[in-house]
Amino acid sequence: MVSLSSTLGSLARRHPSSSLLLPDIPQTHTAAASAVLLSILFTCIYVGVLYLHPLTRPSPRQSRDAPSVIRLRIRAVYTSCLITTASTVYALRVLGGLDIPTTVKYMGIYPFNPLDVLKALFLTAVLFIGPLAEKLWLDRDININNNINNNNSLLLDIKTSLSSWIGWRNYIVGPITEEITFRSHILSLHLSVPHTSLTTLIFLTPLYFGIAHLHHFYEFKLTHPDVPLHFGLIRSLIQFSYTTLFGWFASWVYLRFGSLWAAIAVHSFCNVMGLPRFWGSLDHQHPWKTWVYYTLLVVGAVGFYSGLWRWTDSPNSLILHQM
Repeated sequence: MVSLSSTLGSLARRHPSSSLLLPDIPQTHTAAASAVLLSILFTCIYVGVLYLHPLTRPSPRQSRDAPSVIRLRIRAVYTSCLITTASTVYALRVLGGLDIPTTVKYMGIYPFNPLDVLKALFLTAVLFIGPLAEKLWLDRDININNNINNNNSLLLDIKTSLSSWIGWRNYIVGPITEEITFRSHILSLHLSVPHTSLTTLIFLTPLYFGIAHLHHFYEFKLTHPDVPLHFGLIRSLIQFSYTTLFGWFASWVYLRFGSLWAAIAVHSFCNVMGLPRFWGSLDHQHPWKTWVYYTLLVVGAVGFYSGLWRWTDSPNSLILHQM
């Protein structure tokens, strides 16, 4: 996510008090406080359901990647999404006084525009043009030279992963349930508070998403008791930073397209790609591949920067085009 922070930051500073397209609600301190409290509650529910059952909570005697554990955890997070969905609808409809069309618009459910999803994926692919080239072209040449029969490593990896419970969790269930909770629910609650700044919506609400991943530190220490404490802390800090950084982008996509579906698609794509390589050599025997990769990494960051506002234009946007 090179330059994402500075890019979104400059846009937020340029438009600090963005008006929303949706009807105003009388602003009160209670409304703002309720949005924060419900967001904290939703975060606790999403993580907490994993600790209710002895087979889903972290344990040194069982792996989180065991198929039986993944299946139970999937049921748990689906249950949490049902609870938070009902709570969000109640808060927006009953407490906030919104009608049904406005409620589903806040939650990014409708209207649905397939073109917006494609535009969001294209913008994300531009950012990842270096890693995409590595997986589809540069790495493929290495595999061929090593006599590995692999016509398309990326598609093969996706196909193989989706045939496993790990892949189903990482690329399907995780993106869907996390975007429902941390974008559709938490963002919609903050949108219901009139005159909420774009800075708050983009930079503060994703902190719930980042915090929700901190429990992995506890899980990691249980399953890796011999690993030094500082290593686990660094690992968790990196994960928190990356998930929060992604949360900024996902929030931007959600707000600009007014689409939960676009946010889910981008989330799944980013999970497939993983964290881009920012150092090291691709192939010591062919240095040109390393130069190509890092050049494309810069080209992707520049293209992403230039298109972040222009390519996310949509009639369904939850924030005004001219602010």
